[in-house]
Amino acid sequence: MSMEKISTKQHWQQYWQKEDHQPLVTHDELLKNLQSVINVSGKRILEIGVGMGGDSIYLAKQGAKVTALDFTKEALIEVKKNAKQHHVNIDTVQADAREIPFPDGTFDVVFHQGFLEHFTNPLEMIFEQKRVLKKGGYLCVDVPQRYTTYTIKKHLLMLQKKWFAGWEREFSIGELEGLMRQADLTVVRSYGWGYYGKLYHIRHFIEHTKLKLYLCWCIGVIARK
Repeated sequence: MSMEKISTKQHWQQYWQKEDHQPLVTHDELLKNLQSVINVSGKRILEIGVGMGGDSIYLAKQGAKVTALDFTKEALIEVKKNAKQHHVNIDTVQADAREIPFPDGTFDVVFHQGFLEHFTNPLEMIFEQKRVLKKGGYLCVDVPQRYTTYTIKKHLLMLQKKWFAGWEREFSIGELEGLMRQADLTVVRSYGWGYYGKLYHIRHFIEHTKLKLYLCWCIGVIARK
């Protein structure tokens, strides 16, 4: 059975119209690692594929000047509503992330969580994100890690055309770091986070080793331009 490798705007419009879509969440490991390399206060930050805007709202509360980009207006409506409820200002832009509508060197930080895996040519996306980064700016990419039961379940659902996003891939930590280097970015930090399944009882050991990069459900890489 063949699988169409595409995740469309329609998939995401349908997703955001469902009552059981993703709630307002923050990705603590992403935010912790990002703040370990840069003081976000006063910095211009772009989040791509913003979801409900939890991470952008958190960064705005830390004094960052945040822009949220998504290609579905449904997501951006949620972001505006949530930002208002949290008493922060977030600029929203509806656009295709393959052509980010900002000049070269606009942002101090570009980041996304659960975004890059929906594209068949991730390196093209990273080059475009690099373009809008200032020299010395940081790109943070957070994606599903390949070697997990989540990967198996996801691919089974895709074969049955039941995956909510239509199509999605995953990455190993070596592959993700390699993409950054192909874009001539310098990897400064890699991390893992998420679920451990049957390994939960030894999670405290895993947390302090590089096993996190190979056993957790999600991985992230922060690289500098």
